[in-house]
Amino acid sequence: MGVLDIVVTVGLIAVLLRALVRRGPTPGPLLLAVVFGGLGLWRGFGPGPGWLLWPAVVLLTVTAVDVVIAARLFARMPRTESGPVKAELLADCRSDDGRQQLTLAVAPGGAVMMDGVWRDTARRDAVMLTGDCPVCLVEEVTAELAGPDSKALAAYRRDRDAGTNRLIVLRRRGDGWAADLEPVRASPRPFRPVGCPVHG
Repeated sequence: MGVLDIVVTVGLIAVLLRALVRRGPTPGPLLLAVVFGGLGLWRGFGPGPGWLLWPAVVLLTVTAVDVVIAARLFARMPRTESGPVKAELLADCRSDDGRQQLTLAVAPGGAVMMDGVWRDTARRDAVMLTGDCPVCLVEEVTAELAGPDSKALAAYRRDRDAGTNRLIVLRRRGDGWAADLEPVRASPRPFRPVGCPVHG
């Protein structure tokens, strides 16, 4: 086995493990999957070891499934303005039987992810905003619930400006809310809204 086959093997295994652990297509990993999957097919069918064919097929299949699922989810995702979403989130969080936890994030494609935990259920919601900045929505809801001087909100803004996206996790604490940050499990690259005077 030559140097090229070793590189292709290591790349295939690394990208395949990442694809299985961190699901969801993002531009960088998607390009790596196509490159190493193509190299694996070429070496497996041609001059390299034939067994390279199988990890390449698995990698390309997992990648294709992720792309199809992401496209279907994007097509079905509700589209609305930020005002009604913000009002609904705040009303629910301030209700006695409302959410006990709310996780907010802006996905690399611009969708606002809103994972909610109630007393007896959990649900994941996502929405694409039409004409409004998704990052502003996340920051405004966080400021309303945890306060404009929240350390987590300041850290979220700082990390985002530095090029790292984070999740804001809001939890009920007695009569108020506390905010914490968690790492993004998919691409940590922040979404850059077009036309927003604050985040554009």
